[in-house]
Amino acid sequence: MTLFWLALAFFVFVIVASTIFVTLRGLALFRAFKRLSRETGAALDRIASSSAEIELHLQAAATSGSALEASLARLHISRSVLAVLTSAIADVRASVGRITAVVPRSK
Repeated sequence: MTLFWLALAFFVFVIVASTIFVTLRGLALFRAFKRLSRETGAALDRIASSSAEIELHLQAAATSGSALEASLARLHISRSVLAVLTSAIADVRASVGRITAVVPRSK
């Protein structure tokens, strides 16, 4: 009969110990899941803020690109005007050079 009570006590001990073990492991799993959820949420918030910042930079780059195109168009016009003026100055110098070649110089 003693063996029966020892076996019963051992069985009850194993049931209680395994229940405690499973409860502690379940609690650790729950805490790990909460920590993972919190860290994932923080990482997703960081990604969202980075995406918003990148979007602002892309909009600024698009605006700068439009301004650059307008500036390049003005530069092209200015270079065309410069070419015309340079050609006119060259014509005037050539005309003045022909006139000064004929005019005698005082010595």
